Amino acid sequence: MVQPTPTRQDKDLVRLREDFCEDVLSQFCDEWRLRRGVVLRWARAWYLQRGITDLPSALREPPLLLDI
Repeated sequence: MVQPTPTRQDKDLVRLREDFCEDVLSQFCDEWRLRRGVVLRWARAWYLQRGITDLPSALREPPLLLDI
């Protein structure tokens, strides 16, 4: 069976996953929780830092930050 050729988006998603694991997950202890908005804002910044402006729909308007 022939494997499809990875697209640029597939390669970007692999890099996103690897960078997220290295940048975020490696810095936490055994138990942690990340809110969806935190992950979306991190992913949006990751895309934009690499000059990728064609963002997935979930990253175009991440949830607003709430006052604490």
